[in-house]
Amino acid sequence: MKNIKYLILFVIAISTQLVIAQENEAPSKETNSTDATTEISKESTEAQQEKEEEKVSKWNVNFDVTVASRFIWRGLVLGDYPNIQSSVTFSKGGFFVGGWASYSLAPAESGGAGSSEVPVAENYKEIIPYIGYGFKTGEEANLAVMVLTHYNPNVGGFFDYDNVPEGGGGALTNRVELRAIYTIGKLDFFGGWDFYNDPSENSSLYLEAGYTFDFPKGIKVRPFVSGVPNDNFYTKDGKADFTQVGWYTSKTYSIGKEVGLNLKADMVYNPDRDQFNAAFGATVKL
Repeated sequence: MKNIKYLILFVIAISTQLVIAQENEAPSKETNSTDATTEISKESTEAQQEKEEEKVSKWNVNFDVTVASRFIWRGLVLGDYPNIQSSVTFSKGGFFVGGWASYSLAPAESGGAGSSEVPVAENYKEIIPYIGYGFKTGEEANLAVMVLTHYNPNVGGFFDYDNVPEGGGGALTNRVELRAIYTIGKLDFFGGWDFYNDPSENSSLYLEAGYTFDFPKGIKVRPFVSGVPNDNFYTKDGKADFTQVGWYTSKTYSIGKEVGLNLKADMVYNPDRDQFNAAFGATVKL
């Protein structure tokens, strides 16, 4: 537990001492879970590579704010009220560090999120500090590895890694995850391993694969499938199963030279819970 505290303190210390030279897209995927899900640059032309070489010695920053109609995370609905979600990422070369947060606009009387299972309270909140490294593995292939903590301010302190509910079970907050994202062309693979404070106490392993299609007018569609191959806290009975089959549709607009606007629609079916969920969001990127 002490090692994890020191890691987070290290992240915070670095973040407060960064010298931001210019803004640049950081290696993070749509983490709106928004996850939080860490986009990796697919630039492969010589001109783009030259730009990256020029910037490798400088700190860059990426900032975005999203308004989402509801919070859908890995097939689970974490409240039916709109959410404000934001992230800030600092990067230098392949190294990146930052944080992502989601705040529900539900009224306070909706209750907090405190359960040994999946938290589903309407005013669910989450803060995710992360640190990682991304690099090229081929001409059109990239890999990013990161460590992050899912902190729920409704049920515990920021450094409280032993918030165990009465009667036993997994901790209610500060679930620590090791995440890897591999992309090759338009195909992407995502893996998340909850190796510490997993609510199911089984170190849940979440896997996802998708492919992005380009359509006229700049519209992108990414069909995907996800599931968990071991005992976990994502499914109703805690057993291995598929958790999502669906697609994301998005379109990005440029607002001047410094600002981008991304519109996104999520259509997701959860086979385990026999539920179809939809969410819509707008993201402003700086």
